[in-house]
Formats: sequence, structure tokens, C-alpha cells
Amino acid sequence: DEANADNVFLHKKRAEYLERAMYVCPYCGLANFESHNDTIKCKTCNREIKYDITTELKGVGFDFPYRFVSEWYDYQKDYINSLDVTANTEKPLFSDNARLSKVIVYKKKVLLDKNSSVSLFGDKIVIGNDLVFPFNEVSAVTVLGKNKLNIYHDKNIYQLKGSKRFNALKYVNIYNRYMNIIRGDENGKFLGL
Repeated sequence: DEANADNVFLHKKRAEYLERAMYVCPYCGLANFESHNDTIKCKTCNREIKYDITTELKGVGFDFPYRFVSEWYDYQKDYINSLDVTANTEKPLFSDNARLSKVIVYKKKVLLDKNSSVSLFGDKIVIGNDLVFPFNEVSAVTVLGKNKLNIYHDKNIYQLKGSKRFNALKYVNIYNRYMNIIRGDENGKFLGL
């Protein structure tokens, strides 16, 4: 139970890799984060949040509005569920780099590119200059392990493997938000996880 101030978490790297889960800043909206030891920093507004030994979140020099990661995560889900992602089709919401492979189920992965640029739009994922996955043609987008993302398109499976800090969750959440909207379920809460 992470959301319990009676907990004690003494590790010096308590916040490490929290950016794999968090991508919405309460002050900036959609944002990129970077963690180091017991703090996570928004790379847009430069606010730092400390993950205390009690598992509580505390702003460094400011009051952070969420006491626990679970409260922040709930805010993030509500934020995404309030977005009209269908209006964000011209400029990417996020950009990353990742290794791109094609998955041959139960057999192997075929490396397509060691370092692809990846852009997440409100209605598609674009990899490199010519690989476009419109969400209405994709059957699923899933997170695997710590830093992998599978895209199921037609009868093919493409896998992105990012750095140790890669946030695959945002791709799944944005894809599912888009699908909720185009299915006529704008109030749908399911974001894939």
C-alpha cells in the first residue's frame, strides 16, 4: 500500500524511474519528467518533487497538490480523460527515440532500426519518416515490461524499446482515449491499464 504515510521506504533512490508512469504535470499539463535518487523533476517548469521515506510526495520549495503517487496518477488519468486528443493531430504531443523491431510471434524479433524517432499525436504514432500508425487502423497498443511498447497493426506487431526512462504508458493512454472518443464514449474512463 504505497498511499500510506505509516510506510517507511529507506532506499536513497526512491523516485528512480517514476517517469515511466508519470507524464502529466499539475502545473504544465503534458510534460516530460526525469528522476534522480529521491526526486523527480518536470523538464518543462523545472519543479522538483521529492518522494519521501514515508512514501509521501513533497514539492521542493513549493506545495505539491498530491500527497501520494496514487493521487497524482488518478489526476493524470482524469486529465487525459478530459482531453480532446482528436484535436491534436498536427503537432506531436510527445517525441521519443526507441529501438524498432518487428515481432514474429513465438520465433524472433527483426530489428528495423536501432534508434528511431517516435512521435505521439492525438490520432497516430509516427516512427521515423515513413511509418505511420493511425489509431483507427491499430487494434491495440500495449506496454511490456519496463520500457517496451507493442503496436498491433494489421497482422503485424511492431515493438519499440526505449531507454530505461522511456514512458510507454502515455502511448497506451492516448491511444485508448482516442478510441473512446471515436467510439462515441467520450466519458469512458478506460485508458488501457
